[in-house]
Amino acid sequence: MKAVIRPQRLASAAAFVALASLAGCSTPPDKIILLPDPEGNVGAVVVHSAKAEQTIDKAYAGVDVAQNGAIEKTMESQSSVQARYGALLAARPPRPMTFTLFFLFDSATELAPDSPATVEKLKAVLATWPAPQVVVIGHTDLAGSQEFNDRLSLRRAQSAAAFLVKQGIPASKIEIAGRGKREPLVQTADGVPNRMNRRVVITIQ
Repeated sequence: MKAVIRPQRLASAAAFVALASLAGCSTPPDKIILLPDPEGNVGAVVVHSAKAEQTIDKAYAGVDVAQNGAIEKTMESQSSVQARYGALLAARPPRPMTFTLFFLFDSATELAPDSPATVEKLKAVLATWPAPQVVVIGHTDLAGSQEFNDRLSLRRAQSAAAFLVKQGIPASKIEIAGRGKREPLVQTADGVPNRMNRRVVITIQ
């Protein structure tokens, strides 16, 4: 008997995916446990079998699903989960991390004064991340034409990607794109410059 598991609220999805592997690795009955995310937030999931349905929505709450489809609620703790599944949890890939670098007006290479500190944090993470896959998205503010900003945002992404290659990330592991002025971080009228919108977003996963 296999349980069907459905996130009830989107907020729970990231926290729950980490635990889905526990169900696959446990011996009968199948065991599902809901973990909090790194900030301590917990959403909810609904577990279905042929005979029953159960919602879990508290940190370390769980269910055992028997071969006949019966579902029994369980309750673990952080320490008990770590004791039983510590090796499995340690084997999970790191959670994706995002870094935002801000650029000077009309530049694809000059960073805003507050971005070098972010670069240092990025370098520290890359130094310990196993086999990173990186997505680099360039953006602009709303000053200038769509065509100009498409080119500028792509150049910003390419500039960030070149930096990542220097840090030892193979170019084949880096995906780049330019969004131009389509996705501003701060909404402004068209044609209005804004420093927060002149950025590159780097996601490591």
